[in-house]
Amino acid sequence: MNIATGIQLIESYLRTRQVRYFRGHHDDEFFFLISAYHGRLHVHLQPCGPDGSAVGVSITAERYYPADQSGRVAALVEQWNAADPRVTATVFESSDPRLVGVLAERRFRGDAEFGAFVDQAVQSAIDLFGRLSALVSSSPGDTHLLDAG
Repeated sequence: MNIATGIQLIESYLRTRQVRYFRGHHDDEFFFLISAYHGRLHVHLQPCGPDGSAVGVSITAERYYPADQSGRVAALVEQWNAADPRVTATVFESSDPRLVGVLAERRFRGDAEFGAFVDQAVQSAIDLFGRLSALVSSSPGDTHLLDAG
């Protein structure tokens, strides 16, 4: 696979799923939004790796989590990674020290059907971010998710 092939896979997927999508700052970046029961998720698709030999799928929530809950968030993410090999989640710091974010990602290397690959990654992310939302909203005190933008 090369960058052109990766772009063709992405564009075909977006057309087939009839998803309203946006282009990133570079010609090979695509993203779209999906609504889930706990808010919107941002799904990014982009060729990556040496010579564009893979397509990266990365998914983030529209909201960040309170930094005082980062231990609970990190524990759930670690547990998630051990149980669901379809996506790998990581916790990252925000430019606002009061917040942390979570990124779910997966790389396609041509070893499956691309549409099913992306759909599975999105479904896994919906489950992950739903669990995170429930975890943070069930925390003691009056802590709420904070809007990322």
